[in-house]
Amino acid sequence: MLAPFLKYVYEGRVVRRQSDLSRYTFADITERIYLTFLALSYLKHTATKFAQKYASDTAMYGNFDKVKGSANDLHNMLAVVAGDPDITKKLADKTRAQAMRQRQPVPVMAIKRYLRTMQDDYRFLSQLESALNISNGEYRNLKRALADYKRLPSTRRQAVANKLKQLLRAKLPNTDILKQFKEL
Repeated sequence: MLAPFLKYVYEGRVVRRQSDLSRYTFADITERIYLTFLALSYLKHTATKFAQKYASDTAMYGNFDKVKGSANDLHNMLAVVAGDPDITKKLADKTRAQAMRQRQPVPVMAIKRYLRTMQDDYRFLSQLESALNISNGEYRNLKRALADYKRLPSTRRQAVANKLKQLLRAKLPNTDILKQFKEL
């Protein structure tokens, strides 16, 4: 590689700028946030340095107030659900997004704590699942498996990795998280 430092540069690919938001609904963004946290929970066991770096880059700006071109995907998606409320006017479902955002307060302090410590996955993911109104059964099964990841047999670990990779390909193509999964 001619520029080896580029493998440490993360930038948003799902939402690079606010004009990219018109492709997504509020529910799409919340689902992608939750899926990213599931993947981060998995990566902390298998690619610890990457997971820690990605988490610190997500929290680098302090708050999730605006979509930033230099921020990673997770930061920009969190800016949609927890930042400036006017951002929701750029989503595909403007009025529904504004109503959902008012009814679903995002636990920003819990997110920051998790990004800093990356501990107590089950409690954090359960809290986030409830706050983001995630009701997907596959995600719940993955949450349970990731909470007991160290005690899982190797076949179940492989099944969890395959399922996460499949979901990431479908929902978050061309992202840094998926790229890291492919390298594992």
